[in-house]
Amino acid sequence: MNSKNSYLFWLNNILDQKIKKQLKNLNKEQIVANFSNSLIFGTAGMRGTMQLGTNNINVVTVCKLAQSLSVYMAKHGKQSIVICFDTRTNSKKFSRIFAKVMSKNKINVYLFKKFAPTPICVYATTKLKADFGVMITASHNNKQYNGIKIYGNLGIQIGSDVQREISHIFNEVNEIEIYNKIYKSKLKNNIHYLTTQISKDFVKMQKSNYKKNLKIIYTPLNGTGRYCVSNILKTNGYSFKMPKTQKGANGLFKTCPYPNPEFKEAFTESLKLCKKFKADIIVATDPDADRIGVMVKHNDKYIKLSGNEVGYIFAEYLINKNNSENKFIVTSVVTSPLINEICKKNNVHLFKTLTGFKSLGTKTYEVCKKYGKSSFVLCYEESCGYVVNSNYYDKDGIYATLLICEIANSLKCKNKTLIDYLNDIYNKYSYIEALSDSIIYNGKDSLKQMNNVVENLRKHKIEKILNYKVTKTVDYLNDETGLEKQNFIEYHLKDIIFIIRPSGTEPKLKIYLFVKGEQNTAKDTAKKVLNKIKSVLNNE
Repeated sequence: MNSKNSYLFWLNNILDQKIKKQLKNLNKEQIVANFSNSLIFGTAGMRGTMQLGTNNINVVTVCKLAQSLSVYMAKHGKQSIVICFDTRTNSKKFSRIFAKVMSKNKINVYLFKKFAPTPICVYATTKLKADFGVMITASHNNKQYNGIKIYGNLGIQIGSDVQREISHIFNEVNEIEIYNKIYKSKLKNNIHYLTTQISKDFVKMQKSNYKKNLKIIYTPLNGTGRYCVSNILKTNGYSFKMPKTQKGANGLFKTCPYPNPEFKEAFTESLKLCKKFKADIIVATDPDADRIGVMVKHNDKYIKLSGNEVGYIFAEYLINKNNSENKFIVTSVVTSPLINEICKKNNVHLFKTLTGFKSLGTKTYEVCKKYGKSSFVLCYEESCGYVVNSNYYDKDGIYATLLICEIANSLKCKNKTLIDYLNDIYNKYSYIEALSDSIIYNGKDSLKQMNNVVENLRKHKIEKILNYKVTKTVDYLNDETGLEKQNFIEYHLKDIIFIIRPSGTEPKLKIYLFVKGEQNTAKDTAKKVLNKIKSVLNNE
């Protein structure tokens, strides 16, 4: 069905007069943009901008996904689901739409009364032994976006087989028919409301014995992290400040238009607060609180740590605390290879998977079954997602915040900082400069345009970047890597590795670059090589 026919189908059949009026106000360009494609599952679920149309997240497409999951659950004898939502615009509304469809299909629904972080959704799914967990969130994307993550009963994002089956059902569902049945209905049957008690249970833990003299600034970036992170820090005896402008729930993210703790811009309000409150460390969680970003005061300057650098720190600290024989760490193939050296020198098993916690969580679960949970050290990837607690298999910004504060606090007692600790790691192992960047594509054919670039790379192989010859190419879609097939390509040069990977959720071509060498030289080389790679890709 083309964009015009899809649009007319919605316009002629939908009973909701408010939506019908909005549809009539769309111009030709909007109709093409909003109805030219259908949303699909990516590596982290379904995500899109909040507009009308088959290509976006709205009450109708949320309804369609809920019905698709309901059909799947009925087919496989699944009966219960947890539904949670973040602070974004429409997240609560979408959670109620999802619950209505599930209730109509006689599924038992555990529905959060108030917003909560993704880690709490995962925790509730496992604690209540639900068959699935659904989180309404677009994670770290800007205010225009929303999305849906789906978890299985182990608290791991659904696997590829389940994803494909639901996607097939999704393509067959008449979304307007389903929406017309539920849009005026009220939540009555099969609904069990979850209160903040579930969050209280999650943050209960034994207090650490360190003397607490660390000065912390924590920001939830107007997201869901405030309650849980505040309570877990207080429970462990830490005092902290929060920027007033980012304390409250606000899906418009007015002080941080792109609420991604990977980037320094997310710390602007916190750095303002540092002028009065001389913090030792600043920690930010993204809107659904499953990622963290960290800045550290060192020699009177605030330095942003990358996702890889926090990973090195966690790995070194946790390896030294773990006395198990079969210690192991799980990372993705786009994580800095410095972790390879850390694990090798410490006799730690290292498992690498494809990107996304669907893969990372599954591998962690499998290895925990083999070696026991006591052998678990860390699971993480470079995009600031960490699992530091062996009871969970999805990234968790709450416990990660507590751990980075614990490490920073123990160092401060020795008159050291996280930067000192990081430099000790480089001196002990080696230095690898790790950079990442993206090329974003726009327009109705943006996904096709992005994928065409990667296909052209397969046909016309890169042989040289600057003066460095490509010595090895690994195609994860066609080569035998021992991993599930995925559309990205890895290139090896002398002391250099870079990876090209299309995003699974948006039209963004991601570049990961790793350069080994002396710190200053490696930094300079990495910048030059990255710029050259981008110029090559832009010419494809």
